[in-house]
Amino acid sequence: MKFRYIFFKVALLCIVLTFIACKEKSQPVSQEVKKEPVRAEEITLTKAQLDNAKLSFTQLQEKMLPVEINLNGKVFTPASEKISVHVPMSGYIKSLPWIQGMSVRKGQVIAVVEDLAYLQIQQDYLQALSALEMAEGEWNRQKQLLTTKATSEKSNLEAKNNYQRQKIEVAALRQKLKLIHIDPSVLSSEKLSSTIQLHSPVNGYVQTVNSNLGDYVSPQDELLTLVAVNEVMVSLNAFEKDLAGLKTGQTVIVTSPGTVGKQYPAVVTQLGKSVNGQGNVEVVCKVKGGLGLIEGQFVTGKLTLQTGMASCLPEKSLVHFEGKEFVFLREGELKFTMVEISAGVRNNDWVQVQNTVDLKGKEVVVDGSYTLLMALKNVAE
Repeated sequence: MKFRYIFFKVALLCIVLTFIACKEKSQPVSQEVKKEPVRAEEITLTKAQLDNAKLSFTQLQEKMLPVEINLNGKVFTPASEKISVHVPMSGYIKSLPWIQGMSVRKGQVIAVVEDLAYLQIQQDYLQALSALEMAEGEWNRQKQLLTTKATSEKSNLEAKNNYQRQKIEVAALRQKLKLIHIDPSVLSSEKLSSTIQLHSPVNGYVQTVNSNLGDYVSPQDELLTLVAVNEVMVSLNAFEKDLAGLKTGQTVIVTSPGTVGKQYPAVVTQLGKSVNGQGNVEVVCKVKGGLGLIEGQFVTGKLTLQTGMASCLPEKSLVHFEGKEFVFLREGELKFTMVEISAGVRNNDWVQVQNTVDLKGKEVVVDGSYTLLMALKNVAE
């Protein structure tokens, strides 16, 4: 019995040890932490790869690059080119055949207004004109009588004063008639009218219509707003940092999304005297031949601030990678290094390089730079 008991304990121990060993084997081996590969900045080609790449090279070049900035703004109409149409005397609108955007010609009838007061002022003028003729005749008669002592000096002066009063009244009524657009020279008892006509003072278009047919309007009421087409102005916003390079007389090229493919030359006529809350300065420009632009339209202006010598590379020598710009430098017959650059002004397929220390005296890849980038990425992977 004692032997069987010892045998049972040994067997049980073997079973336990076997189970533990199997459990340890079943545990997964911990994975090694992979390290991110460091991106290579150098690449060495084989002779065959170099021949197939067909690379071309250049070096930093000093060029005169204009400094250009893009300014955003809108078309506006100066106060001298915007006309508010009012009636000179109160009346009822009898004709107003306009809607917003319609073109008008200088001298064209744009409104007809009617009122009995227009008849009254014509009547007053004709009566004053008749009274003036009588006063003039009486004064002339008194002057003749005075030469023969047939009248007194007092009567002569009274006749003269009456003539002067009538003359003043006629002159005042004549100006009132002209003010309400009635020609006094053609006015007669057979040619009285209860209406007056308003004429367009400019060639342009109707911007707003503020009254309706039949409205009773007074001189302070605006019937229409007209915009002349003599000239177009734009107001552009320039950053405060560019103010030192701005001056009147500079040329600006204006474009607009509403006139695709068209460019309008403009000239800076005025610079703002203050900086707004966004750090911008107003730049007012007069556009030449900009009749295709309308008030309030969004525009962009390209302006050349100055010119200066700059270290430059051809635009096609740059490669774009991960949001940055790089060039490839030749370090040996088959070895190349990718170097990040800080680009400045761009003009006519040339780019200003602001960090020139690493590039001076080096050969920079022009044609084939993207071929080297692809090869470098494949090596890194």
